Amino acid sequence: MKPVSEFIDEIYRCMRCGACTSVCPVYAVIQREPAVARGRLRLIREYLDGRQELTPKMRNYLDLCLGCRACAENCPPGVNTDRIIRAARAKFAANKGQPLVRHLLLRGVMNRPERFSKVLNQVKLVRNTGLSRLLPRTVNLRVNMLPPLPRQTFRDRLAGLSFKRGGKKVGFFLSCMDNNVFPQVIEASIKVLEKHGFEVAIPGDTVCCGVAHRNYGDLEGARQLAVQNIRAFASLPVDVILTDCASCGSTLQEYWELLAGEPEEEAAAGFARKVTDISQFLAGVLAPGDNPVDAVVTYHDPCHMSRYQKIKEAPRKLLTNVPGVRFVEMAEADRCCGGGGTFNIFHYQLSMEILNRKLDNAGRTGAGILSTSCPSCRIQLMHGIKRRNLSMEVLHPAEILAKSYGKAP
Repeated sequence: MKPVSEFIDEIYRCMRCGACTSVCPVYAVIQREPAVARGRLRLIREYLDGRQELTPKMRNYLDLCLGCRACAENCPPGVNTDRIIRAARAKFAANKGQPLVRHLLLRGVMNRPERFSKVLNQVKLVRNTGLSRLLPRTVNLRVNMLPPLPRQTFRDRLAGLSFKRGGKKVGFFLSCMDNNVFPQVIEASIKVLEKHGFEVAIPGDTVCCGVAHRNYGDLEGARQLAVQNIRAFASLPVDVILTDCASCGSTLQEYWELLAGEPEEEAAAGFARKVTDISQFLAGVLAPGDNPVDAVVTYHDPCHMSRYQKIKEAPRKLLTNVPGVRFVEMAEADRCCGGGGTFNIFHYQLSMEILNRKLDNAGRTGAGILSTSCPSCRIQLMHGIKRRNLSMEVLHPAEILAKSYGKAP
């Protein structure tokens, strides 16, 4: 991954035209120049030219970036703002370290699957016992962002599950959030894949994909996770590695960049070429069941799906081909919902204001099901729906497709 200093020529390509101001979800709410791509690039340029220090205020403006890539996609000279922001955050991390809470999350929780699950179990305990009411309001709001948590993670149940044998074998990467919060998505994905004649292989020793570590500049932590995941799949004789999480998919596909110049660079490139989203994979072999799913459905494009992986049509193909589904496209379907991984934890109120526009658009469709392909987006959308007391369910496309086969045996 290139250091921020190597982006200087690209930074100077910014024409300050303001195209980014019309598409940035954060700028639409707070209307401050340093909180949009044009302003952030100016701050980074001033730092590289020696006229700006790495101050806490500058870091705050860099952290206000959701990483949705709307600015990069709409930039006339094609400046890759998201990559430059990540590189600047890495410079901050190298020079100033991480803020304490973020450091604890990245290096003490999110890099250890078993510890991540234990922390979520503590959250569940605090909520179930009513202790969350004793927490400060700002903390309580964040604790209650998580939907009801399952009794067991998918990983805990993995050893006791029997998988269909025979057919072409495909690898499956366990997303941290689906494993811990939405195991039913993994179950539905396996059901659909097996219905299409595939044998699913899931390594038990994968870890977090490293999306948060990379985004916040903890490149060493991200590399350690990447190497472990590559090794976990190395012994599997598969040509395809599937994921049901848009954020994981885009991160796994960029391991080649993260490990450029490292001993594992070649292995990372080979690994990345195998990774694809389950919707994209199924769109090429789609065979829906005969069981009608009587529902009006709309779809929210996760940024890591539509802008990073350039996948838009595949999930819509899955949904529109399910018998009984009446698909209605929402306005601004690819506009960020404000979740941004951990963005809604560190910038809760701002993320809720960004979310309101998404829910307004979804509500106008009259849909009873809001579908999306990212567990982070799903958590954000479910929290907003609960806050506004809307009559709407959030499901992954694979869950809706699985319904067309009837109940699982």
